[in-house]
Amino acid sequence: MPASLGSALTPERIDAALDAAGIGVWEMDLPARRFTCSARCKHLFGLLPDADVALADVLGASHPDDRARVEQQLTQALDPSGTGRLSVEYRVLLPDGQVRWVRTTGLAVFDAARTQALRFQGITKDITELQTEALRHQQRQLELQQLVELAPGMLWIAQPDGAVTYFNPGWLHYTGQTPDQALASGWQDVLHPDDLARCLARWTESVRDAVPYEIEYRLHRHDGQYRWFIGRAQPLLDAAGRVQQWFGSCTDIHAQKQTEQALRQREDELERARLDLEAKIRFRTLALEDEVAQLRQRLGEAPAPDQP
Repeated sequence: MPASLGSALTPERIDAALDAAGIGVWEMDLPARRFTCSARCKHLFGLLPDADVALADVLGASHPDDRARVEQQLTQALDPSGTGRLSVEYRVLLPDGQVRWVRTTGLAVFDAARTQALRFQGITKDITELQTEALRHQQRQLELQQLVELAPGMLWIAQPDGAVTYFNPGWLHYTGQTPDQALASGWQDVLHPDDLARCLARWTESVRDAVPYEIEYRLHRHDGQYRWFIGRAQPLLDAAGRVQQWFGSCTDIHAQKQTEQALRQREDELERARLDLEAKIRFRTLALEDEVAQLRQRLGEAPAPDQP
């Protein structure tokens, strides 16, 4: 075994490793009401490195909006009837006004009869960067949610197996369904009966093969009318190519379908007119040919002018 791996983990080495990781260590001797903490721990709470620190100093450094929650969880951790564990995330307000996020975890040691806590020790870690990123992510999620909620069209989200877990207000307003009625497979109730089997077959294929989904179908409006829509969905894949979610939309194409139907009707009318005209031309041509034949026959039967 290499010498470095065989060396004992002395308290000094442990302290150095924790300090390098940005972790502060603290301990409370409860009968003596004595509180000690590492230099890193003092730094996290904005306290001077050589200062004598009491628990009140640490609690006093917590953000006023978080202090009551921290004190409550500390009291619960020291309660002999509880688990003796503390895990809390909160803000620290530094002397210069800067706000820092920390996570404190601790474990209480009780007497043999478990009537009181004798010692309480734990660590505190700076999680400002993680919390900031989490808040950014949350903000992005809220912004995305707001965009989806305000979108004029119909948007929906489904699980990898195809079960729908979300419809935006556009769907609910158009169909008149409640979220409970629409989610999972409830959306099938508003598809036109003549389109349902075709739609389900296409959706099943897309979910099975993890390929984009697109189909035209009619949806029942809350007032009883059916309108044409084009449904599309794209799978969100992870790094391994597995579907994480489906994101879909329903776009109203009723006016386009009506225009297409009107054009087809016009084309049919023109085709019928053309066929009718051709039939009339053929009939007239045959009639003229018959008249010409009759005229030739009469001319052939008439005597020549020089004959008596």
